[in-house]
Amino acid sequence: MSIVVESSIKNTLSANYPNSFNTDDSAQLSDIHKKNINISIWERKLNTKIIEAGKSILDKNPKIQFSEVIKPRNVLDMLKRDFGSSKESLFLFNDISKLVKLFCKLFDENRAWLRIDAITKPMCPRFHTDYVRCRLVTTYVGPGTQWLPHHLVNRSKLGHGNQGQPDDKSGLFQKNVKIEQLDVGHVALLKGESWDGNNGSGLVHRSPHSENEYKRLYVTIDFLETYLNIYRSYSKSN
Repeated sequence: MSIVVESSIKNTLSANYPNSFNTDDSAQLSDIHKKNINISIWERKLNTKIIEAGKSILDKNPKIQFSEVIKPRNVLDMLKRDFGSSKESLFLFNDISKLVKLFCKLFDENRAWLRIDAITKPMCPRFHTDYVRCRLVTTYVGPGTQWLPHHLVNRSKLGHGNQGQPDDKSGLFQKNVKIEQLDVGHVALLKGESWDGNNGSGLVHRSPHSENEYKRLYVTIDFLETYLNIYRSYSKSN
């Protein structure tokens, strides 16, 4: 289905806009390194045992806020230390461990910042971009991250440009634009504004919106530099 974009928005767009890349092969997530890709999605189907483990962990720890800078080889031991080592939970922990290893291998890093959060409402309800190089996200329970294709966004309406209007009324995107959404288990690499040469093209995304309260088990993996930048900013403000 073709989508009509008003001329006022067309003028703000580049003919060589970044695209999304979808794959069922984790190895092809490396396409995020390509200049014209700002989101790379591994559309995997989670094993039922992993899904059930996620639900169980969430039920037992409804306020999870795990945050650690960690080496790939230490992920499993640290998760077992914090959450126990039941046979059921190991399905989830092994999967998270593999994702940290995947992230570090893709970017030739020896450490990463791993966060696991239990969420019941949108943490970032407005569409925005992140001032990071790249971030891996996945959802084990609940709705997944929502995002907009680059060429259908009027980026001048991000942040203060919305002039206090909600995203669907600010002109950020047109009413007939489909908001994309990751499914449970999908693994996405979101390219940010700090990626070399990507300023002004970071993926526009937000926490999932829902009319009903939801339970969400959400995992993010970041570069060590992202953790350090946030820590430094926090230290200066205190």
